[in-house]
Amino acid sequence: MLRELASPRRFELLAGEVRPDSILVVICLYNRPDRIDAVLAQLAAQRGSPSIRLVMWNNAPRDDGHYRARIRAMGAWDALASVEYRSSPNIGGIARFIVARRLLGGRAGVPFVMIDDDQDFDESFVAQLLSRHAPRSFSGVWAFFILGSYWARIEAEADGGASYVGTGGSVCDAALVRTRGFFWRLPGRYGFIEDLWASMFAGSRGWDLTRAAVPVRFVGEEMNQYHKLTNLKPEFYDYLIAQTRLGMPL
Repeated sequence: MLRELASPRRFELLAGEVRPDSILVVICLYNRPDRIDAVLAQLAAQRGSPSIRLVMWNNAPRDDGHYRARIRAMGAWDALASVEYRSSPNIGGIARFIVARRLLGGRAGVPFVMIDDDQDFDESFVAQLLSRHAPRSFSGVWAFFILGSYWARIEAEADGGASYVGTGGSVCDAALVRTRGFFWRLPGRYGFIEDLWASMFAGSRGWDLTRAAVPVRFVGEEMNQYHKLTNLKPEFYDYLIAQTRLGMPL
């Protein structure tokens, strides 16, 4: 993960032209190559938001040929200004934050959007997420209050506070990826649990975590990587709680 953070490799521009006023949208690809056309079409159909600078990070290099071919065939159109691409052995969802660090440099107050390739959404999705953005905030459609143990949790109220925000379908202040320790303090054993790490790292520093009441539909959930992490997530949560009880931010 740290190697990717320091890598001099640029993201490969496969379609369109990067515009300085575009909003950065990051998607991690894994195990759903059949979703690429729908994702591109839904982003191109967005209304009410700045044009979109889409960066797709493929964590399954075996699907490179398919993704590249479909992106080049469909191109960039309407709200979708550009599509950039990166492929690597699977490093999980932390790749989203690496993209933000490398392209936005952690500029305070600048939002970036994260979407999963298993989400269907309407043409106002990005605009609605951006309307929830504020400095030092992390807001997403999948958000909970955790009550003592990881699986003891309740969904946060619509546009209300939360203690956990999922990365898929979220908007985050880029300042988070500039905060000292965000990358190197994440233990390697838990490197694939970036959602819980980002939530608790931000929360321990007084950031606002909220649930964005924005409609979204999840498809192909059976392909999610998190099924392999069901035992590790509560272990990681307990570890983080123990760290925060020392009275210091993560």
